[in-house]
Amino acid sequence: MAIAEKIKSQLLDMEQQVDEEKLFLVGYLIPMVDLIPQDELSDVEWFAEFALFVEEAVDADGLNDRDVEQLSDIFEQLQPE
Repeated sequence: MAIAEKIKSQLLDMEQQVDEEKLFLVGYLIPMVDLIPQDELSDVEWFAEFALFVEEAVDADGLNDRDVEQLSDIFEQLQPE
């Protein structure tokens, strides 16, 4: 399974059981997965590109510090092994 598919699957699973407080953020991430092409990137490279894309989106959308902190927690759970 490609890293993008794995991350999206994890996010969809997370969406079903995450605290209401983090539900928006999980939903915020799900469509972003499809925006990062896998092409010839390794899993680690893809995840780094995904993280950078999300960081830029967070800045552009003006998410507050609490949301950024919670996104960081979500990313720790998604980190490829």
